[in-house]
Amino acid sequence: MKISRQKVLWILAIVVVGGSLMWLVRRPSPAMTVLPERRNVVEVVVASGRLQAIRETQVGAESTGIVESLAVNEGAFVHAGDLLGRLTAGETAARLDAARASLDVETKNLRAEEAALDKARQEVARLKPLAASKQVSAAELERAVADERVQSARTEAARARQRESAAEVERVRPEFDRREVRAPFDGVITERLVEPGTPVAPAQGWFRISEMNDTEIEVETDENNLGKLKVGQPVVAFVPAYPDRPFRGSLTQIGPFVDSERGVVRLKITPEELPEFILPNMTVDVSIEVRRAENALALPVSAVALQANPAYVLTVSPDGILERTNVRIIGRNPEWAAVEDITEDTPVILELAGRAPGKQVRPVAREASAGAAPAGTVAGR
Repeated sequence: MKISRQKVLWILAIVVVGGSLMWLVRRPSPAMTVLPERRNVVEVVVASGRLQAIRETQVGAESTGIVESLAVNEGAFVHAGDLLGRLTAGETAARLDAARASLDVETKNLRAEEAALDKARQEVARLKPLAASKQVSAAELERAVADERVQSARTEAARARQRESAAEVERVRPEFDRREVRAPFDGVITERLVEPGTPVAPAQGWFRISEMNDTEIEVETDENNLGKLKVGQPVVAFVPAYPDRPFRGSLTQIGPFVDSERGVVRLKITPEELPEFILPNMTVDVSIEVRRAENALALPVSAVALQANPAYVLTVSPDGILERTNVRIIGRNPEWAAVEDITEDTPVILELAGRAPGKQVRPVAREASAGAAPAGTVAGR
């Protein structure tokens, strides 16, 4: 039976299409691959807390009374000895004024008596040689000596009165000074607790002052991070209000208190130097560098089975077969994992999901990332 040419062409087309479909079905699926690249991989633990002064105290007057005036407001920076406020003086001011006036009078009297004594002594000194040479009588010299003794006694009496007046000033002045409140050290006023006209008792707090020369940052982090943390690790900190103005410090204390109910441990960080905008109790975010892999071979974390023990990657053999290759993690962050036990020219599957060793794939190389840069991002809280 004769087959028409048209039928032959249809049969050939069906065979070609069927063969192409079978080839496409049996062809290995594409798989994106990457090569390990040299990078600085920085692993950090991040946490949030507050900046606090190590030395903080309340200050107030030592006497009972009513607040007369306040010299500073909250947020003011003060130096040791600066006047912060004072009580109403009451009778203390009048007593101190009277004591000081009496001291002035007695001081002037003493000077007058001392001048008279000097004059009497000069007179005795003048008459002694004259009496010896019989130019003046002995009686005249004796009168001069007697006058000197009398004036000496008057001078001692004036000196005693002057000392008593000075002592009275010294008795009243501390009482007067206790009405004043002064800064005990350099610091910043974090809270004002009274207002003018407020009745106060001795040692009642008027202000809370924090010393900014000695500060620390206190934060909390998950206790699972304890194995990574060590005293002395470098820290980069910043306050949310100034995210572009970071400052450095170091981890100085881990624990010892662990809150088992919340699963957190308290950390203390000492800043190297505080920016001028920092205030006590400001919220501070910190990044604690716990591990650094310099110029290490690194892969995107999607290419590494990090939870497996040991960790592994899927490499591609020359004939496209996936092979499990164990690696050692020497540093990681959410984007990159620094690995060992692999070479730079080993193609690695970029996404492990849905892949298993022994399967054949068609590798498709992904372009390398632009440059090796430090990757210090969030590793844990």
